Amino acid sequence: MHMITEVVMPRAGLTMVEGTISTWKIAEGAFVEKGAVLMEYENEKNVIEYEALESGILHIIAQEGETIPVGGKIAELAETPEEYNALVNGGAAPAPAAAPAAAPAPAAVEGVIEVEMPRAGLTMVEGTIAEWKVAEGAEITKGQVIMEYENEKNTIEYESLYTGILHITAQVGDTIPVGKPIAYVAQTREQYEALVNGGAAPAPAAAPAPAAAPAAPAAAPAVKNTGRIRATGLAKKLASDFGIDLREVAPSGGPDGGRIVAADVRAYHAAQATRAAAPAAAPAPTPAPAACAGVQDEITEIPWTGVRKTIARNMFNSLQTTAQNTCVCKVDVTELLELRAKLVADQEVLGCKITVNDLLCKMLGKVLLKHPLANATFDGKTLFTHKHVQLSVAVATEDGLMVPVVRNIDTLSLTEINAEIKKLAQQAKDKCLPGDAMSGGTFTITNVGMFPIDIGTPVINLPQTAICGFGRPVLEPAVLPDGTIGPRQKMNVFLTFDHQVIDGLECGRIFKDIQYYMEHPEMILI
Repeated sequence: MHMITEVVMPRAGLTMVEGTISTWKIAEGAFVEKGAVLMEYENEKNVIEYEALESGILHIIAQEGETIPVGGKIAELAETPEEYNALVNGGAAPAPAAAPAAAPAPAAVEGVIEVEMPRAGLTMVEGTIAEWKVAEGAEITKGQVIMEYENEKNTIEYESLYTGILHITAQVGDTIPVGKPIAYVAQTREQYEALVNGGAAPAPAAAPAPAAAPAAPAAAPAVKNTGRIRATGLAKKLASDFGIDLREVAPSGGPDGGRIVAADVRAYHAAQATRAAAPAAAPAPTPAPAACAGVQDEITEIPWTGVRKTIARNMFNSLQTTAQNTCVCKVDVTELLELRAKLVADQEVLGCKITVNDLLCKMLGKVLLKHPLANATFDGKTLFTHKHVQLSVAVATEDGLMVPVVRNIDTLSLTEINAEIKKLAQQAKDKCLPGDAMSGGTFTITNVGMFPIDIGTPVINLPQTAICGFGRPVLEPAVLPDGTIGPRQKMNVFLTFDHQVIDGLECGRIFKDIQYYMEHPEMILI
């Protein structure tokens, strides 16, 4: 006999009494494997991942943004599609479940093929449409690049698996769960017309495209939605930011059915602004500087998706789950810069232009072998030390800071390090890093010496235990070995470490070795 498994809000810590659903990692109606990350929730301290205790088909009860007492039901897992349909329909026969299940819709137009959001990497759960390379209604061929999408690491080109006429349902900026439809491919013009004109379920998805769509929410205040409000996490956040009551926002009726999405909130907000604009013009005659008359602020919305969203989440989690402390040491780098100048002068012989960062990376490859607690990863329960140094090198891109890994850097020559960092940096800027390029790091270097930054407090790149930063070199007066005063180049080195693993004594020993190599740079090359 089959049975339904209840999923309840877990208790993370003795003092936790309630939790807030942050993100569902699995879509409604999807099959969940036991042990898969089902959702993320927040308690009073952290954002925590929750792994499914059983396998089954997911029916979500508590939506993103809802706060649920510990032990309160947040979802249910059904063993069979029939049980899931009964859950969704309140115990009714499975037949009505066919209506909300948008997946089989193309069958209404024979020969139409569904295009799903692809999965790029085992950890990808959703993707954001970055750009459609082909226009709506265009003829496409198998193997043709038809769009670009973003996951948590890269922007990726998608090649069509089919030949036919393209009908687009997911627009640029939309974030779609893996496996959900983003478009359809019709084999004939008649099939395409049937899709667009209501011959299949995808037709409603095209409705929000006309400019008239935002006008609908304008009348929404006259009607208050009753009962439970279904809205996405982003929609709830936008409503909170704009001060909007979600009960006054009408769902667009797109692929999410009766759920309010971010576009609905933005449309409602725009309608409110339009209504408010006329009364706002009346007080214009009030005394004001002539130069300011008629000046209006311009607000630009930047969706926090893809790479930026992942970076933000990782940085937040790092600070919430580790005991981070930063110490600073000032080092004389006069001879290091002189060595670099000599290497640049010999670049034709070396075949590359060595940078200060190359020397610092080479130096860390030596230092970290002597300090296994720093060349380590920590999951909160077990500390893992590593034989070789897998150095994550911070690279600034338009989407934020990426940290590709230089593998076994302690075994590489200076010129090999230069070549590998150049390759990874270019891939990061071009958004074409391999799927595993940012995983497996054991320590991170961040060099801000090209900017007017003297001291920083870098955030640890989890699950690593430390990160080292380098400021700009500054010319300062110093007491020379002969007792006279002379100019020297000084640089601040800042080390952020997890105090759960590394104490002040070990931090001091690490700084002592770093200082030695930087002030005796010839030892870096030995």
